[in-house]
Amino acid sequence: MVSMKEIAIVTGGGTGIGKALAIELAEKHNMDVLIVGRRPEPLKETAGLKADKITYCQADVGTELGRINVVDRINANLRVKLLVHNAALLKPVTSITNIKPDEWRNHMAINVEAPLFLSQALLDKMNNSRILHISSGAAHRAVAGWAAYCTSKAALFMLYQVMNAELNKRNIFIGSVRPGVVDTPMQTQLRASDPDVFPDLPLFNQYKKEGKLIPAESVAKFLAYILLDTDNQVFAGKEWDIYHDYAELADKFKR
Repeated sequence: MVSMKEIAIVTGGGTGIGKALAIELAEKHNMDVLIVGRRPEPLKETAGLKADKITYCQADVGTELGRINVVDRINANLRVKLLVHNAALLKPVTSITNIKPDEWRNHMAINVEAPLFLSQALLDKMNNSRILHISSGAAHRAVAGWAAYCTSKAALFMLYQVMNAELNKRNIFIGSVRPGVVDTPMQTQLRASDPDVFPDLPLFNQYKKEGKLIPAESVAKFLAYILLDTDNQVFAGKEWDIYHDYAELADKFKR
């Protein structure tokens, strides 16, 4: 009988939280990790940091073809132990009166459809497995200029609950986590927004100026704890919030 090898999949794994988590899982927890993203250069760079444990798949998980490419990388001897839906889209930051249909649909494709349909496509590769949604406070609070992002993250929060209701009986558990305001390329993009469209811009500029952006490496440690060191009911039983649930978070990052 051929033994099944376990693997973790992290979408959006070339930069930011995804990169930090892939390295954390590979280096600190000796896990084999498949990182997924649209741009090959960051993926290659991240995989090269731990080439014996991290491999990559260039794919747009917001498309059916991209998800097929990911599934095709999981051969018959692999079991998906962890699936982390980290890939997300925030841009364009624009008013609800100006957002275009294709921009709206792109948010839904990446932020909602990708977690749903990639999970669905990988279910046969899962048993005693965990899926983690990277959520946001924007799922629960309206932010001017973020209509598509807030709406998609709110949908993702409900998806997390429905997936648990249906998949726990298959020994698959879904978690959701708010990682806080993290020092990632997304924050750099955000700070280039039009203040007339995004009135919260000064607040985010202040976070950067005062050093209150949480390092991606700190978030990765927290995510690894959630994924690997909690029981199933605790993991899936609430939406985690790094500001409330990470005791080791330095005071300077708390808001």
